[in-house]
Amino acid sequence: MEVFGPVPSRRLGQSLGINHIPPKTCSYACIYCQLGQTQNMSVSRNIYTEPEMLRRQVGQKLGQVRASGQTVDYLTFVPDGEPTLDSRLGQAICQLKVYKTPIAVISNASLIWREDVQEELSAADWVSLKIDAATERLWKRINRPHRSLKLPEILNGIEQFAHRYSGNLVTETMLVAGYNDEPEQVEAIARQIGRIRPKTAYLLVPTR
Repeated sequence: MEVFGPVPSRRLGQSLGINHIPPKTCSYACIYCQLGQTQNMSVSRNIYTEPEMLRRQVGQKLGQVRASGQTVDYLTFVPDGEPTLDSRLGQAICQLKVYKTPIAVISNASLIWREDVQEELSAADWVSLKIDAATERLWKRINRPHRSLKLPEILNGIEQFAHRYSGNLVTETMLVAGYNDEPEQVEAIARQIGRIRPKTAYLLVPTR
């Protein structure tokens, strides 16, 4: 478990990052992932965080940062893997509320079909969900998901979450040349995003 930063972010200002998942533990093996090949492909939610210990670590880091004259705009769960694989994510978010700093979670949305994941993410102030494809074929080519996952369930879960969530919901789409960057593919993704009406839809391209 690591608390790092603050890191300047175009979306979140000065962000204090929280890495609470073992390296390369994820439900996807995206072809563009800058972290390299997923080593532990999983959809099982496990205990990776001790929420009270995390609260203390974040508190210490916040004290150091503020003592140096810097500010923190968000506490951001952005691990080297998928944050919702931590079964104590919701507890961790609630523990960090004591610092009165907005909390963000950047997720690939693979487990958003689960009621418990939707409930836990609802406690965050800002949630980013990945939508790289609107068809099963492209999704499997780009995100290379765990074999038990189903895209229709994920897209339906995103819509359900969007209707219940009162915070800032954004989507993130990575456009990969030769995969999902043709006009008809982009239009299909746009239609899917239009159904959930996020505050912002970010379109990205791989940079490394």
